[in-house]
Amino acid sequence: MVCRLRRSESPRRRVPLSRSSGSSVSSDKVDLVVWPENVIDVADFAVSPEYAEIAAEAGRLDVPFLVGVTQDAGPGRFTNRQVVVMPDGSIGDQYDKVRRVPFGEYIPMRGVLRAIGAPVDQVPTDAVSGTSRGLLTVPLDKATISGDAIDEVRVATAISWEIFFAGRVNEGVEDGASIVINPTNGSSYRGTILQTQQLASSRVRAIESARFVVQAAPTGFSGFISNAGDVVSRTRIGDDAVIIADVPLRTGRTWYSRLGDMPIVLVMLGAFAYLLMRRFDDREPAKTRTK
Repeated sequence: MVCRLRRSESPRRRVPLSRSSGSSVSSDKVDLVVWPENVIDVADFAVSPEYAEIAAEAGRLDVPFLVGVTQDAGPGRFTNRQVVVMPDGSIGDQYDKVRRVPFGEYIPMRGVLRAIGAPVDQVPTDAVSGTSRGLLTVPLDKATISGDAIDEVRVATAISWEIFFAGRVNEGVEDGASIVINPTNGSSYRGTILQTQQLASSRVRAIESARFVVQAAPTGFSGFISNAGDVVSRTRIGDDAVIIADVPLRTGRTWYSRLGDMPIVLVMLGAFAYLLMRRFDDREPAKTRTK
């Protein structure tokens, strides 16, 4: 996915974004490049040839890259993170995936399951869960919108299936994110069922947060979802294509982003308490009067 900032006649800030195969993007049309989840798998990203290539491309385009990196984190462990690579070659903000996929990215109770003969070695390494909030702060040097200089953009970041959890997106919105990205992969799943579910979940997160969601995938759907939950544009699964959409940098909070699921939980608890009281009332024996 490629993000481009440009002037708009509208008083609202807007960010046009696109999905691109890289070399077709020119430096005068790009302000931010977003790559999917774990497209780079290395022992140490900062000293890898892949990092050097990305830094060179970021320098050529003079824009930050948001790159999905899987990196070794000790024996039998790895991190799944989104990394900001700046045009000067420095590494900026990073976000490590917090919500790992059980039995996909790690094996719960690995020792116990191995002892009873479970084939735990089919997932030989465990992802290390991140501890930071779901936000990337990306400095921008050359961006202007409606004549105003923009020195940074805050991006709520939910990696892969984290988009199924409202709290992961809401953390970034609470911290001032104006857009949401969902770098994902999807290569472990065949067909379109899981990919369609994930796109639907992105639509729900867009409505809850009142933010545009940008989903970037090498094998699944890449697309843009408006703050109203509409799919503005979308590739087919695995397409190598370029799509562009105007994406507003939004501020403010929805009721849901402030209250979360608490009202729903309270209503459910109230309904359960009411039904419980009715049940006890029905069991109370009728009282009769005697003279």
